[in-house]
Amino acid sequence: MNTVSLPEGVEEASPEQAVRLEACRRRLLDCFQSYGYQLVAPPLVDFFDALTDDSDALVQQTLSITDPLTGAALGLRADITPQVARMDARHLPQDKVARLCYAGPVMRARPEILGGNRNPIQVGAELYGSDSEEADAEIVQLLCAGLQVAGCPSTCLDLGHAGVFRALARKAEWTAQQRDEVFDILQRKAVPDLEAWLESNSVEAEVAAALRALPEQLSGADEEVLDRAKEVLGCVQESVADALDSLRAVARRVRALYPEMRLHFDLGEASGFHYERGMVFAVYLEGQGQEIARGGRYGGRESRPATGFSMDLRTLVRCGSMETGAFRRIYVEPSEDSAQHAALEKLRQEGCAVIGALGADDSAQAHDCAEQLVLEDGTWVGRPVEA
Repeated sequence: MNTVSLPEGVEEASPEQAVRLEACRRRLLDCFQSYGYQLVAPPLVDFFDALTDDSDALVQQTLSITDPLTGAALGLRADITPQVARMDARHLPQDKVARLCYAGPVMRARPEILGGNRNPIQVGAELYGSDSEEADAEIVQLLCAGLQVAGCPSTCLDLGHAGVFRALARKAEWTAQQRDEVFDILQRKAVPDLEAWLESNSVEAEVAAALRALPEQLSGADEEVLDRAKEVLGCVQESVADALDSLRAVARRVRALYPEMRLHFDLGEASGFHYERGMVFAVYLEGQGQEIARGGRYGGRESRPATGFSMDLRTLVRCGSMETGAFRRIYVEPSEDSAQHAALEKLRQEGCAVIGALGADDSAQAHDCAEQLVLEDGTWVGRPVEA
């Protein structure tokens, strides 16, 4: 056989892998729907502008194509969130809370980590129309429930709040360029770069001290981080008080409902394609630096408030321990007997895989079938295949 390679960073799924992916997808969506989240299915291809949502990060990740029918600039989606937000705005009443979930492939221009895949299967949930603390807590709870369904062990939930950095940026009265430069440094946790930037820019002493504290002093596994923030962030204490209270409330709910989930607080964290308006969070596996889920609050300017999260189904299946179960495989030599047909349909409805013979030389062993359908006393029944 000729071996045909795939594009770099693009993955396919073998039959065994596809069964696990589909089983996990179904269970996650069933979990989300049990919380009242309705399933939507945006298209893989969309107008380029609709997919990028004025986000530089998404512009760089979105593969562009030209529509041969109209000449319009189209794109292969790199993230489903902007499409779901558009569907909320277009199809749903804007005076009511909407809970939506989704699952589908995305395609990215570059992998997010070296050697990573470029075609994740994105699964997620979004809550629109509420900027309440309860909405943030619900979406984090739903994420934890989804990880439990996927069988992901030893996970750590990293909690942050974009409001902390925004308050410091307003206090310092930075230009947009200065704000973006500091934001990038903080997301990379590049302490030497931060020191160099502070030396080359005139920054108020209290703000500079708060910035220095974000990567280290205001990052840790204990809620003492939130207590320490009141002292370290004194120059913007009133502005960040609600943010700190929200983080405490979410942490309380997670500890109460999912005590096995480890928590970590990072007040300098505000990353992601969209999550730059309020609480942000990510989930990591113990001993691994790559996140397996991310989410947080977004919207609130021209669109209504929203909070949500997304996960890569491929990563969840690789890291999780979800049992998919095995089909009971039954071999049969098909006939025109209506009783046999009825027996086959009953077995299939019960979840069995019934494999029909394709010729005189075919066999149950060739299809890994441990049983064969045989006629006994006028009834079609499954019997073990003799070795």
